[in-house]
Amino acid sequence: MSDNVPPDLRQSMRLALQLARKNRSLFIDAMGDPMRRRIAFDVVERNCRERFAEGEDGVRLYRQLLGYVQSAKVDEAVEEFERQFEPMLK
Repeated sequence: MSDNVPPDLRQSMRLALQLARKNRSLFIDAMGDPMRRRIAFDVVERNCRERFAEGEDGVRLYRQLLGYVQSAKVDEAVEEFERQFEPMLK
């Protein structure tokens, strides 16, 4: 980070990055359990439905999330994700 960034903003940015990593980890870990996966996908649908329809930006977000799902190495989760969210892309 730049030396021009105030220390409190630098700390906030660091905490936000840590939270994002933790959330990504929790999302990936949920893929192996059908109930937890359903909850995770419900959150994705609620928070990303409109963003998926935003052209290239939506496709980019879809691919990022699909990559997380694929990293769990649960074929059923990948198939479910594609079936549920691919139709939302524009």
